[in-house]
Amino acid sequence: MVHWQNVEYILSHGMCCRGHEKEDQNYINIGMRSLIADRHEHPIPIEGKGNLGEYVPFYFAGHSPMLYLIRDGKSGVERRPQEDIVFILCKYETIKEEGMSFLFTDRNAKIAVANFYEDETDFDKLDWESIKTRNWASDNSNLSRRDLKQAEFLIHHHVPVNCIHALIVKTSLRKSYFVEIIRKLELPIAVHVDSDCKLYY
Repeated sequence: MVHWQNVEYILSHGMCCRGHEKEDQNYINIGMRSLIADRHEHPIPIEGKGNLGEYVPFYFAGHSPMLYLIRDGKSGVERRPQEDIVFILCKYETIKEEGMSFLFTDRNAKIAVANFYEDETDFDKLDWESIKTRNWASDNSNLSRRDLKQAEFLIHHHVPVNCIHALIVKTSLRKSYFVEIIRKLELPIAVHVDSDCKLYY
């Protein structure tokens, strides 16, 4: 998930972590600033893998708790309309083919009990029911549902443009805007409107 004004730069330079040589100096952050700021101070519990701030994070599905906070302006997160948010989709198969270094977690990566994995055979250790659900509030049947929903896929340092499969937007107006940019850049990236709210609320 990114702010729509970040996307044109991303379509030319790819996505990168903070401090990377291709970092967008005008990047607009949409999440909780305190969580973003201290990711560089959060070590990954696998030898030689550095810290969270060295990775570009992705969710596995839409309807994230963070999007909910952004939509409603809760918990100190700046309120923004959902049409200002764009989902950037990458396929795992492409990441694998490109030989990119990645990790993934079984819940919010900042949670102390989060498990980190680096082998695709461990995808079955994720709680896919919680990840895919739209109703992610924790309850007595699953006290960790909210955290499990926020499992992360982490790509080291930089995601090149050729790894971007599609953009998902909220409105036709946003689609038209990005289709024109993609046409000019001659990129094979599709743009879809989420008319069924499969990712947005």
